[in-house]
Amino acid sequence: MSASLSPVASSGLRLVPGPGTETSARQRPGTILRGISRVWRTATLYGKDHPVLERLTTDLLGVVETLLAERPSLTIVIHEETFFVDNTMLLEESVHVAPLLGELKKRGVLGVTVHRGLEVREALALVAMLNTPVDELRRQGGAAAWLGQRRVEHIVVASGRPAAIASGASVQVEPHDAYRAGVRVMEDLYGQASSGPALDLKNARIVVESLVATLTEHRSSLMAAAVIKNFDGDTCRHSVNVCILSLFMASRLGLDRSRTATLGLSALLHDIGKVRVPIEILTKPARLSEAEWTIMQRHTLYGAQMLSELSGLARLAMVVAFEHHANYDLTGYPRLTGRQHPHPLARIVQIVDAFDAATSARRAYRRPVSPAQAVRFVRDGAGGVYDPGLAAAFVCEFGMYPVGTVVELDSGAVGIVCQPGACDPDRPRVRIIDPRAMTPVVLDEVDLEATPERSVARILDAGDLGIDVTDYVAPAR
Repeated sequence: MSASLSPVASSGLRLVPGPGTETSARQRPGTILRGISRVWRTATLYGKDHPVLERLTTDLLGVVETLLAERPSLTIVIHEETFFVDNTMLLEESVHVAPLLGELKKRGVLGVTVHRGLEVREALALVAMLNTPVDELRRQGGAAAWLGQRRVEHIVVASGRPAAIASGASVQVEPHDAYRAGVRVMEDLYGQASSGPALDLKNARIVVESLVATLTEHRSSLMAAAVIKNFDGDTCRHSVNVCILSLFMASRLGLDRSRTATLGLSALLHDIGKVRVPIEILTKPARLSEAEWTIMQRHTLYGAQMLSELSGLARLAMVVAFEHHANYDLTGYPRLTGRQHPHPLARIVQIVDAFDAATSARRAYRRPVSPAQAVRFVRDGAGGVYDPGLAAAFVCEFGMYPVGTVVELDSGAVGIVCQPGACDPDRPRVRIIDPRAMTPVVLDEVDLEATPERSVARILDAGDLGIDVTDYVAPAR
């Protein structure tokens, strides 16, 4: 497996803001794909006469009607194992309904256009086409001819894709979509790792490559996705957070695109070996016994074994999985001999892994610390546990007051950090709020780097104030 980027990822892929809170899941173009997949799976498992099939098909038509209320048709295309609508990558659907994507490609279908007025029989005909053996479909002239023979007029399939996608035009992906897709990928990979030795990393690479290519735009939104914790810190989300934070470090350090993609993949997979640790140890709410801790430490060895078949730069994922707890001064685990420090990529992952673990502690005896406190832990551990140069870069990238930190300025104003300082980690950009307001409102925005007369007086606890920081700096959901 190579760490090089796909043509899509190198062609100008960019991140765009996700839909507003008023946009429901049913209005996402990818909902059509989910609906088709549900009907198809049901027909495949239970037959075309199963009573639930009619309800699922009716639901699908409702989705189509909603999405096509203001447009005559919607075209979904497949490019490089990914679904697109209007040059927007449907990353989450590409992962969630990957079997549907595969069946379409097997039948030579790279584009599906759905027109307003879709009928139940036409939707069921599409599903029947997906369940028709490929050889038989070819004998009947292919997917388009097969549907035409059955008078399907409101679904048009094509074997080609629009020139804009084919030529590598600018492609968009929503940050919420990318984050959810990353979590879905990790859930799938943990499932694979539980059932066998081989890992299919195709979707993991798609997610990483999309994040790599979009790193320079909407940095605050992506940073908030990984730093602000409005969920339980499960292992899959932890892996995605570590991936995103590592990519920010790659940007700060000026790594080239190939090395950045390798780091992202390595970070995403750094804890994959935990799938072989007994669940009662992974989820134990109390402190681990010495024997249990010894077993937990083996996840680094397990991860390296599971990733040992990778090739090229991607083989560094094995090294990162093995060394990310070894510590800069080699006081961690496993014991490394014959060198002074772990691999540089492992040192990067170690820092962001420790930061995310500290801010989303998953054991009852250990309360999560604030991102600001976690940054100070990294700074204080520089030169011993953490690489001093990388620790300094981390502090510069995320600031002494990371995104989402609630602060009080010397003026007495209360604010939420929305962006770290570009040059001074002690002087972030702050959104001034009224903590007593019933409805979240931003009163002003102050760039402390451009306002030297103002400074942060102290850090406040969002919980004590009854503030949900996601109301002011919305991370990926």
